[in-house]
Amino acid sequence: MRTRLRLAVPLALLALLPVSACSSDGSTEPSTTSAAASSTTVPGARQFEIYVAPEEVPCTGMAPQTCLQVRRDPNSPWELHYFDIEGFDYQPGYTYHLLVEERPWLNPPADAPSHTWHLIKVISKAPAS
Repeated sequence: MRTRLRLAVPLALLALLPVSACSSDGSTEPSTTSAAASSTTVPGARQFEIYVAPEEVPCTGMAPQTCLQVRRDPNSPWELHYFDIEGFDYQPGYTYHLLVEERPWLNPPADAPSHTWHLIKVISKAPAS
């Protein structure tokens, strides 16, 4: 009886491992919902338009990198955008006007923003002048 008990306890603990490994509570990945999803399908999401400059510029986040230059108003100064816009295929030399959706990123890494941007629509793409 004692030998059976010694085997039963470790086997019971091993049986619980797959259940805890499937938990998604600690996920650090942004949502990969399709870009065509509306904000009604993602709680807390909001859509807005942005403009993207024709050149990336050097910037430093956690390490040296290049950043997109973005602005929400065509007359505002450019601001650095350190992370990708999901679904956006940036090509240097073009000015873009985009409709993006900002979605909450639950449990982001310490060096990441609390929201992610996802391309909804390219409103315009024009060669830089």
